[in-house]
Amino acid sequence: MKIPKHFLEERPRLEVVPIVDVLLAVFLFLAIIAFKSEYVSVFVQLPQGEGQQANLKIVKITMDKEGKIYIEGKKYTLDQLKEYLKKKTTLVVNVLADKETPYKYVAQLLAILQKEGITNVNLILKKQ
Repeated sequence: MKIPKHFLEERPRLEVVPIVDVLLAVFLFLAIIAFKSEYVSVFVQLPQGEGQQANLKIVKITMDKEGKIYIEGKKYTLDQLKEYLKKKTTLVVNVLADKETPYKYVAQLLAILQKEGITNVNLILKKQ
């Protein structure tokens, strides 16, 4: 059987559509990963009288599921926390609590912050 000449002379072609599909999927994956944020901040401002805000220092308070308090990796008791807060004049406090932390511990921390005159408090949540 003789093979037609046009079959023998045809060069192989590179299909572009599957390559474009794969590149688009990779691009979308990278775009989603690049713009994903771990935390969402919910701003809570406690009541306060008139006054001006000076240069604010941001303090990150982390609370584990047992209600233990950590600032910059160092463990603090409630009394130590009160002393720490008294030394600081103007603060913005970011509170990161474990999802299994009972609310009573978080409420207790917020009450201490309010008693110490700290009104700029952010509750940091992890995005789902």
